[in-house]
Amino acid sequence: MNQNIIYIDCFSGISGDKFLSALYNLDLIKEKRFYDAVNNLNINDFSSKDIFFEKTQKKGFNGLSLKINPDKAAVKFKTIHEVNKQIDLINFKNEIKNDIRLVYNILFEAESFIHGKSLKDLHLHEVASIDTLLDISLSAFIINELNLKNKHRNNDNSHDTSTREFHDDDDCIIDNNKNTCNFAYGNYNIICSKINLGSGIIDIAHGTLSVPPPAVSYILKEIPVYGFGDDTELTTPTGAALIKYYASEYSEKIPSMEIISEGYGCGSKNLDKLANILRIFYGKLNKHSSIYNDSDEDLHNSYINYDEIAEIQCNIDDMNPEIYDFVIEKLFKNGALDVFLTPVMMKKNRPGIVLNVLCDVPLIKKLSKVIMEETTSIGLRIVRKDKIYIDRFIEEITTPYGTIKVKVSKAWNKILNKKPEYESLKKIALNNNISLKEVYNIVNKLIS
Repeated sequence: MNQNIIYIDCFSGISGDKFLSALYNLDLIKEKRFYDAVNNLNINDFSSKDIFFEKTQKKGFNGLSLKINPDKAAVKFKTIHEVNKQIDLINFKNEIKNDIRLVYNILFEAESFIHGKSLKDLHLHEVASIDTLLDISLSAFIINELNLKNKHRNNDNSHDTSTREFHDDDDCIIDNNKNTCNFAYGNYNIICSKINLGSGIIDIAHGTLSVPPPAVSYILKEIPVYGFGDDTELTTPTGAALIKYYASEYSEKIPSMEIISEGYGCGSKNLDKLANILRIFYGKLNKHSSIYNDSDEDLHNSYINYDEIAEIQCNIDDMNPEIYDFVIEKLFKNGALDVFLTPVMMKKNRPGIVLNVLCDVPLIKKLSKVIMEETTSIGLRIVRKDKIYIDRFIEEITTPYGTIKVKVSKAWNKILNKKPEYESLKKIALNNNISLKEVYNIVNKLIS
């Protein structure tokens, strides 16, 4: 199944207005629908007449820059409660409003940590402006319109919003096990380059300091960044928060994709060394992969799914074999799709083991860390691989001994395979004091 994807090129940093402008410049959303969304924000004394995009050129590159009525842009929210109250008024789908709130939570968490204040006592500055609300809310709206959700990627539990709740006192999502604000990440096919922060000395609300400002460096922890070009701030807290939430992977190279559209978002500053623009590429992920050919009608069948995975591999010949059980269990717990061991003969005729781990691409670094920490390996091989698979689902059948779960796989409008789940068979055999083989025979007759 083809997946929509965008690649964000942050060679000149990222800000909220450049991100929104680049998304709009993709020209994939109708003008009326966008400006209807502006009105649906339900901001007091603000309408679609107060915002527009202006054609702009930076260093010879044509793009769009966001323009907001300066009289309306001066309005600011004073507290987190006021921001969340405004988000409640937005007439968007709950899924989009949740994304908006979670991006804001990233900003609130950073401000709270830096200033050492509770969320209740936090005094908002740049993040409390109307233009920040526009940048975050309208970007969330367009991303939802582009259908960039990854339906196949597995998030780890720390990113699962189902274990979090909205707290009336602090007005942010609270981890039930901790007394701190937390945020979850989006599950989108969005890949970002490493991020240029800029350099030099800047003035912010709390004084003069070097780039990056504390909020940006806090938000972008464990994300690849660098400083280059003009002595100015190229990445803002809002831009950093948007990337932190939406990007699922960071790569210096554009991914294997078919580019359908390209958007250029221009910043307000005129830089000496760099074009002050953000580039966004929109397209289809690996549409022309060797395993996914447009001429192959079978692969257009709705039951065929396409994805990209990674294989992490290493050879080990000097580790206590008892440790493998612990390593495998920990890898699965951290999101591995599959883990298997292959016996090999290594140098000096030593028997060894090849540890193979299959995972979703965004989990490469996380699982590599587990392997390095828990095994004796000091180097890993990582290969990205194409994967196609058919739909499967679980159905339950009734037997004289109880209910059995059966995995059913389907493609090309027919059932290809039915296989009873081992754990169900084992439970029936133990509970009824009969052999596992007998249970297999009974179930196979029922599903054949």
